[in-house]
Amino acid sequence: MNWLQATRATAHAGVAAVITFSRTHSSEFGLNMLALFGALYLAASVGTHFLDKRHKVMSARLGVPLIAPVVVGVAAVFAIGAGWNQESSLRWLTAIFAAGFAGTELWLSRKLGTQTVDGRDALISAVLGFALLGLFAGFDMGRVPFIGFLGAFHAILAVHLGIAATTPKPKK
Repeated sequence: MNWLQATRATAHAGVAAVITFSRTHSSEFGLNMLALFGALYLAASVGTHFLDKRHKVMSARLGVPLIAPVVVGVAAVFAIGAGWNQESSLRWLTAIFAAGFAGTELWLSRKLGTQTVDGRDALISAVLGFALLGLFAGFDMGRVPFIGFLGAFHAILAVHLGIAATTPKPKK
């Protein structure tokens, strides 16, 4: 079992479940989900660090992908507290999150190599991140579809990372 992917899949699944079963889909709710995901992603990486007794997970896979979710999560909390335009903040913070997430996953796939299973998994995550970026930066469709697409993004990544985490490694 790949604990890093399993714990990150859990973070994605948690946010997807909250979005799916919530009755409100306001901009403030979307900003709260960005903050929740940043906190869960940070907890997933810290948890993986403690679960990895044999130190098989390299530090770049633990630390670098945390930058975008944590920074955007903190910015989302600040946007709520400072009284910024929440719909605009949701749109652009999610676009920044998607760009940072996709960029780090693309970097990670190049670092690991696309011939490896982990490299291909990172490439799939990068493509999904770029799709989210295209939706949020390219289209103005209102907050309810934005929240729905954010939930769908997290649900798809939860399934992808969950399958990737439980897939046995190929024997050499």
